[in-house]
Amino acid sequence: MTMTPTAGDSTDLTAAGVGIAPPAPRRARRRVRWVSVVSGAWILLLLIGAFAFPLLPLPDPDRSDYLAIAVPPGHVDHWLGTDSIGRDMLSRLLVGGRVSLTVGIGGTAVAVLVGAVLGLLSGYVGGWVSRVINGLMDILLAFPSLVALIALSVFMGSGLTTIIIGIGFIAAPQVARVTRAATLGFADREFVIAARGMGAGSWRILRREIVPNVVGPVIAFATVLVAVAIVAEGSLSFLGLGVPPPTSSWGTMMGDGRSDIDSAPHIALLPAGAMFVTLLALYFLAEELNRRFDIKEAAL
Repeated sequence: MTMTPTAGDSTDLTAAGVGIAPPAPRRARRRVRWVSVVSGAWILLLLIGAFAFPLLPLPDPDRSDYLAIAVPPGHVDHWLGTDSIGRDMLSRLLVGGRVSLTVGIGGTAVAVLVGAVLGLLSGYVGGWVSRVINGLMDILLAFPSLVALIALSVFMGSGLTTIIIGIGFIAAPQVARVTRAATLGFADREFVIAARGMGAGSWRILRREIVPNVVGPVIAFATVLVAVAIVAEGSLSFLGLGVPPPTSSWGTMMGDGRSDIDSAPHIALLPAGAMFVTLLALYFLAEELNRRFDIKEAAL
């Protein structure tokens, strides 16, 4: 007669050396929160609308309709109304979003390229290299960011390239610090020590062992930096130091709508609302990425 061991017998059999162990617990599945899905959908729609604008059946953002001056949202020909000189608000919002996203993504890319390299060198090499890099980063962090951007725009001239480079180099020290902290956390881990003991060089250890583990927190922090860069560009454009006209951005539109805030508040409130929703979506996406990264690191 064959007897099947029960769940209570498995512990006794294991203790006796038979080798029947209880099944391993299944790892809980990670759910993507609905707010992260909505945030990602908003960013995706904004990217499609902003960069595919020439393919959309929308009015020219620089053409004025003098029969519809400062009309509120809901007009038959202008769904989101027009500004003080009759330009379509929906078209200008999409074009302005393209400028703001270009500055945000471009400035963050420059910051990550410069800051990640410096942070990896500072965290892995150490010694005098780390002291020099940290001192340089401290000097750059000592300057107020907005004041530095305003000074750069005044001396180099306002333009998209100037703003992207300026935001990139101002945000690079923050990326360097995040990368350095993550690198220090992995530089003495067992798999790095094992790779070094097997004769792997520093370049291979950085490329194969350190960088794949550091990229998670850097991407999460870069998502926040995109939002910060959009705010910085909006502040410069609001002050008249952003991209030159006739190119529009959300900051420029808010600045243009200041004088009409009483009679036509939608001119300033629509770009402000678009910027607010975009920043909120980027924040939730960064939070989701950070949560995912914490899960992966805890599983190591």
